[in-house]
Parts: sequence; structure tokens; C-alpha cells
Amino acid sequence: MNNKTLIAVWGSPSSGKTVTAVKLAQAFANRKQNVLLLCSDALCPSAATIAPKGSANHASLGELLSLPALSQDDILHYALPLDVSPHIALLGYKKGDSSFSYATYSRERVVDLLTLARHLADVVIVDCSSYLSADLLSVIALELADHQVRIHSCDLKSLMFFASYMPLLTDHRFRRSSVVSVLSKVKPEQDSNEYTQIFGGIDITLPYLLQIEQQVAAAQLLEDCSGKEAVAYLQGIHSLIDHLLPAKSAAPPPKRTDSSGHPLSYFKKVLNRFSRMKRGDRS
Repeated sequence: MNNKTLIAVWGSPSSGKTVTAVKLAQAFANRKQNVLLLCSDALCPSAATIAPKGSANHASLGELLSLPALSQDDILHYALPLDVSPHIALLGYKKGDSSFSYATYSRERVVDLLTLARHLADVVIVDCSSYLSADLLSVIALELADHQVRIHSCDLKSLMFFASYMPLLTDHRFRRSSVVSVLSKVKPEQDSNEYTQIFGGIDITLPYLLQIEQQVAAAQLLEDCSGKEAVAYLQGIHSLIDHLLPAKSAAPPPKRTDSSGHPLSYFKKVLNRFSRMKRGDRS
């Protein structure tokens, strides 16, 4: 893919932002797209719940943003390659972090981070904080994104949230990106048509799936969804990708493996290249 894509996933609290961002990352990875997933919420760090096995060694996004200067090498060192896929790496706040754990950062630092990230991955997905007033990274991601995925849910809390926040997103700063509206976690007994009208139109509907709720509870969100109950949900995710990237992806490159025979992570390969260059070996 020639054009690197920045996607900002944003919505009301508990609407399914992180779940949708992770499932999107998995679907892109299945298409052999290299994905960098940024979890920006310092109020409720999600890295440990997404990748509990690797989170013990995971450096914090807050620490990365606090560095004196940023480079691609820094992002690669701080990113956590995920064992479940050689095409996904994670950046986020770690367990125990809060919004006061690190020094404040500037708008210029966020622009640098997102610009460098787009050079490293085919797709950059930012799982935004709901509360934009508390997170500069989410605000800048929404400004710079090629696509916004707005997550709604069928409840009064979501309606009240969007009634408060939508006037803010009418500002010209946020108008450069295309918007895909998603109605998430829809149960059979809920009147999704009524909510669709109230929200002003919905592009994609993602049905409630007990399997995902169990994955979240067990910190196994990176597991694949399977079975006939998951068919409608997975169709929704694929429809969402078609809205975001209607063009067909290029043919996948040949796989490389590590010493144990497992596919070698794209991000580990790039990091190895940077390490060789720093030693003076440009071969």
C-alpha cells in the first residue's frame, strides 16, 4: 500500500472503542498490512488488558512522549510487537500510569509522533480517549486522521455524550478526515433504527457478541472470534475496512521467520535494520 493511513477511533465511554480498534488491527493484519496501534488513554491504560503477556516489559507511551526528541528508532524501541501477529505493534500507557505520571507534552511532539508512525506502518490506528479535554494526543489524532471511526452505542449515556461533544467536532480543524459512524454492541432487542435516526445516520452496525465480552473479561482480546455467532460481527468489521480502504491491498511480501520458525515481526525486522545502521552496517 503506497498511502499510509491514519485512523482515529473515538466515541462515548464504554462504547467499544478499544475493542473496535483491536479488531480492526487484527483484520488489517490478516490482509498483510503492518499496523501500529496507539492507545492514547492515560486515564484508563489498556495495554495490559490487550497484551498482558508482554505488558510487563512494555515501555509507556507517556515516557516516549517525554523524550527530548523523537525518532523512528525511539518509536520502534518503545513499541511492543504482538506475538499473535507479525504485523501488529502496540504503543500505550502501562499499568499504574495516570495522567500525572509524565511531563506534559506539546502539540508539536504529537505531530512528530504521528508523522513518524506513518512512515513505519501501513496503517496507524489511534484508540482515542473519550474525554478530549484531558488528552491532547486524541485531539491531534482526530485533526490529522484520514478517517474517523465514531463509535456509538444504543443507550442514553451515549446520546447525552454526543449531544455535548459533537458541537466541538464541527470545528474546521476536524473536517479534513472522512467519518464512518458505527453503532456498536447492538443487542437483538434494541431498536437500532431509532438510534440510527437520532445519531443522524449509521454506516456500520456491529452486533453484541458474548464472545468478545468474555475476551475482554479474560484479557484475551487478541484472540480471534469464531463460530456462527461471530459471523455478523466479523462481516461488520470487514465492511468497516471497506469503508476505510476501498482499494484492494497489494500482494503480501514473502514471510521471514525467526530461529524458532515463527513469522518474524515486521517491526522487529525494521528495528534490526536501524540497529545495524547505528553500528555502521548498511548492508
